[in-house]
Amino acid sequence: MLGIHAISEISVKEIERLLDLADEYKAGKGTRKNLNGKTVALFFSENSTRTKMSFTLAAQKLGANVLDLNEDTSSINKGESLIDTAKTLEAMGADCLVIRHKESGITRYLQKHINIPIINAGDGWSQHPSQCLLDLMTIREYKSSFTNLNVLIAGDILHSRVARSDAEALRKLGATVSFAGPKTLMPPETKTTLWPECLKDTDVLILLRLQKERQEQGLLSSLNEYHNLYGLTEENLELLPKDSLILHPGPVNRGVELADSVLENPRSKIHEQVKNGVFARMAMLYTAVEGRKIVEISA
Repeated sequence: MLGIHAISEISVKEIERLLDLADEYKAGKGTRKNLNGKTVALFFSENSTRTKMSFTLAAQKLGANVLDLNEDTSSINKGESLIDTAKTLEAMGADCLVIRHKESGITRYLQKHINIPIINAGDGWSQHPSQCLLDLMTIREYKSSFTNLNVLIAGDILHSRVARSDAEALRKLGATVSFAGPKTLMPPETKTTLWPECLKDTDVLILLRLQKERQEQGLLSSLNEYHNLYGLTEENLELLPKDSLILHPGPVNRGVELADSVLENPRSKIHEQVKNGVFARMAMLYTAVEGRKIVEISA
């Protein structure tokens, strides 16, 4: 199957190739690996700042033209199906589609109907491979190896496509992954560790955005209580090893997942994640469009 749909479908060797290429772009050494004359079409049916803007910048840095399809002003509003929309973009000459959608598995489904690669920019609660790749890139910059790293993912695991993608990739690369958070925000039968005591043995802490609508659904009593029980406060920060990393996919709810001061702490690599997102997505775009053999997956 063409495209990049789920991190679970990509081998360790392919992940490492993508990371190596992203590092090349960041170092300014990948100028010959470009998409000059190609066209990348973006279709985001959910709100996004970091993912959408960094895919746009990534395509532009590679020399590609960018089409931005707005659902509100497209024929989808007239009842056109997603399949017909994808086929239309393919017929117009797009070389790659980047899609974010609320329906899990939608990119795999659409890929069966068109012959240009699709990159999953986030599908429902399922997968977020580009966020995963930039997280791996950031971790690899500061840690010599993924092997035996203790990674803690904290927050709303149940509804998080980032948690699913990151956990799958990190375990595949040799890291130990554990989870922390309220039981109401955990998938059934998920083993959790005791917060904040678990921070003492954590090499990498990945905090997840708390979706505030969960409070409206009765899964949380209050955002303030969440911060007090599971937030990374200044007091909890002291439990983390001095060489640990703090990551967050964004957007950050200040005073909920972490205290304001923590965001600017030297251990926080959240801004570096955003920077690396452009280079990671450059690697994904180039690989999907020009290096298809690297990411061709058995259907």
